[in-house]
Amino acid sequence: MAITYQIVGCTNPRGAQSVDYACDRAVKTGDYDFKSLAEDIQHATTVTKADVVAVLTAAKEFIKLHLLQGQRVVLQEIGALQANVRSKCFAQSIIPLETFDPVSYIQGVGIRFRADADLLRYVRANHQLRRVPSELMA
Repeated sequence: MAITYQIVGCTNPRGAQSVDYACDRAVKTGDYDFKSLAEDIQHATTVTKADVVAVLTAAKEFIKLHLLQGQRVVLQEIGALQANVRSKCFAQSIIPLETFDPVSYIQGVGIRFRADADLLRYVRANHQLRRVPSELMA
């Protein structure tokens, strides 16, 4: 198996206008979904598919619950998930005002994933690359 990539256009890192730049970017070759994961676990173990799906579904619900409680969810040897907030910057001088509403500065809520160091090392040490066609290389 190989990580697929293609060459895509990108902006000039120094901001100059007259030069076009290109860079390599990984591209998705498909999805590995919940059903596929459950089937693979079933085939690799003696557990039934129904039991695998029940455990994975329960795990998903507990992960959601603990993310909403502000906890970091650590999946050993995979990585950690944590809810994060993105907001606009504001002058510190307006914080103590009675009318200051910090919620109005929030632009979005997301989930940050940080891969486990051993998983990163494994992928970096064992990867293969395969380039797919790109419009820039025509």
